Amino acid sequence: MRRKIFKVLAAAIAAGSLFLPSPTSAEVRNYNGVGEYIMSDFETPDVAKQRAKLYAERNAQEKAGVFVKSFSRTKNFELVDDEIITMTSGILKVLSVDYKVVPMEEYGGIMYRATILASIDTDNVDEWISKGISERESLVQKNIELQNQIAEQEKLIEKLKAEAANKKSPEAQEKLKGEFSNADKIFMSNIKLEEGNRYVLLNVDWAYEQAVNCWSEAIELNPQNALAYEARGYYYLYYIQDYSASLNDYIQAINLRPSGENYFYRGLCYLNLEDIKLAKADFERAISLNPQMSAAYGELAYIYTLSEPLKAIEYADRALEFDNRNWRALYSRGRALYIMHNYEAALADAQAALDLGCGDAYQLIGDCYGMLGNRDEAEKYWELAKDPPAFG
Repeated sequence: MRRKIFKVLAAAIAAGSLFLPSPTSAEVRNYNGVGEYIMSDFETPDVAKQRAKLYAERNAQEKAGVFVKSFSRTKNFELVDDEIITMTSGILKVLSVDYKVVPMEEYGGIMYRATILASIDTDNVDEWISKGISERESLVQKNIELQNQIAEQEKLIEKLKAEAANKKSPEAQEKLKGEFSNADKIFMSNIKLEEGNRYVLLNVDWAYEQAVNCWSEAIELNPQNALAYEARGYYYLYYIQDYSASLNDYIQAINLRPSGENYFYRGLCYLNLEDIKLAKADFERAISLNPQMSAAYGELAYIYTLSEPLKAIEYADRALEFDNRNWRALYSRGRALYIMHNYEAALADAQAALDLGCGDAYQLIGDCYGMLGNRDEAEKYWELAKDPPAFG
């Protein structure tokens, strides 16, 4: 039952890219951004600077987003606002940062003003456009969750500042000092998480190692940061196939945030560790939390192909109802149909799965041709199955 999970590239192929942009000369645009943050007596200058820098980056991203939206239209591609925010936050490169300290006696503290110079490379925009639909949607959703997490932390800081203005006793101030310290750790954890996510968008080997370091720092700063466990667990699962390490991260993530997606990925860990019973339970739990999760139905279809082919077909049909480009479901249905001796239907599903990036389909196609008496085609696909060509 064990099999090697396809990397993100295969997932992107399976989801389907709308188009691949034609080669053009890269253009680099520079943007200035200004951010300000008033630091209270309970905060540290280093964290205050980071907050000001974050606001400066948002300012630059907003300016860059106007250009990115216009540029994408020249490629006949309309990016929605959430995609623009996600992409610009990931590909904006900060070239320089300048800090200034401004006394703010009336606010009971000082203000840090950060001015950044940042750039956007249109090659990076092209790379985003060429990603598969599911990959872009996943990145957008993760960024929305992170930004919501940052926004909640900002509300906490404002609440603590309001309390600091009213509590004057030494005991109250000491308590607030501890609360500000914990809030700062949560903030820096989110910053490290976002930094790691940016490395991923660079799409080079060394960047992923840096990303893992950032996510690990995020977890050390805030062991309750579920998104950091999820990001690191996803890397372990898809990029280096360290299923035990990924399993540990998703166990922690589920304890903190029991989402359908987290149960699904933990199920993949169990599946690759050959614990079929626990994998099945997690995929079923994922569906109970998200009844339209095509991927979970597809994995259940795969599990049932050998033991209960009719049930495998049922789950595959359900998966394809929600995503007709789910290659896992197509391949699994093809296997089930093959076992039931419906070789022509199995061949059609296997070929469809192959078109969407399923390398395992070569063997199934060969087997189908073999049973249909086409020995030449069977031999060709069996040979391809020994060393499947790269997709993309």
